[in-house]
Amino acid sequence: MKNIFSKTTSLTILALFLFATTFPVFAHAQFRNRDDSRYSSKIKKLDEDEVEDLPIPILFGVTLKNIWPNFGDPRGGGTRSHEGLDIMAPEGAPIISPTEAVVLRTGSGEGSGKYVTTANPGGETFTYMHLSEISVKAGEELDRGDLVGLVGNTGNASGGAAHLHFEIRENRKPFDPFERITLELPLKEKINYLEGVLQDADDEDEMADFIVANYKSELWQAKVAGIKLPFDIDKKLPLVGATTPVAPILPVGELTVGSTGPLVSLIQNFLILKDLGPAARALKAAGATGYFGSVTKNAVIEYQKEYGIKPADGYFGSKTLMHLLTNQ
Repeated sequence: MKNIFSKTTSLTILALFLFATTFPVFAHAQFRNRDDSRYSSKIKKLDEDEVEDLPIPILFGVTLKNIWPNFGDPRGGGTRSHEGLDIMAPEGAPIISPTEAVVLRTGSGEGSGKYVTTANPGGETFTYMHLSEISVKAGEELDRGDLVGLVGNTGNASGGAAHLHFEIRENRKPFDPFERITLELPLKEKINYLEGVLQDADDEDEMADFIVANYKSELWQAKVAGIKLPFDIDKKLPLVGATTPVAPILPVGELTVGSTGPLVSLIQNFLILKDLGPAARALKAAGATGYFGSVTKNAVIEYQKEYGIKPADGYFGSKTLMHLLTNQ
């Protein structure tokens, strides 16, 4: 009897051990399936209809042209299919929720790396994998544009290029996200979301440094368009913009004596920071007033002569603007 009991006990312990080690996978599936009663009241608030057209879930630096379909591609030597969409982005890039959502689960897996799974409108779940940092907790309610985490290369992406693996599922069945990601957020909306991203980041100052270092073009476009930037971004941008090249942006206006507005202020600040000579110093004494007068005209002429822009007549047209933004 003693031997039988010992054998039975051993088998029981083994079964419990196997169940315990398997349970996290089972729990993950249940969370993905939106069945957790703790969050049911929050999930019921979500719209019953799925959001058919989704914005890119990475806040800056990615356009629709940068995304290639790779859902269904063979993985593991052909033993499985890719069940999501890989979106390339720098490590640390902020990932935002493309819809209202409820965070169902966060964690880390051998394959997925750091991940977040959310309940979304229409009975769907979204999963974000290979994150470098997770910025949400289970049970948290998200609005569109809220920070989910940061792009990384954790899990089986370790050693490879940083990217976001993004999944859409309904009743555990995966669907191709490429067909649904059809929107690029307007710049003003991105800047509105940026304020919340900075507040939710583990280190707000570090995130501001990252945003300015990696997305100068979009930030400069916002300034040119008169969109107010978060204070922590605005105070860093001129310092970076004055010493580091930025990608070209489309000409947004032509300036001459009598012009006014945010673009004039932007150009004045830039010329002051360049400090090419006496005209720039005279402009510094006058200040960035937002009015294009003779002092500003002289500083523009000074800049045009320095860089061989012809004619050097103080007229700030598209040629001078493009040179300014690409040859700092």
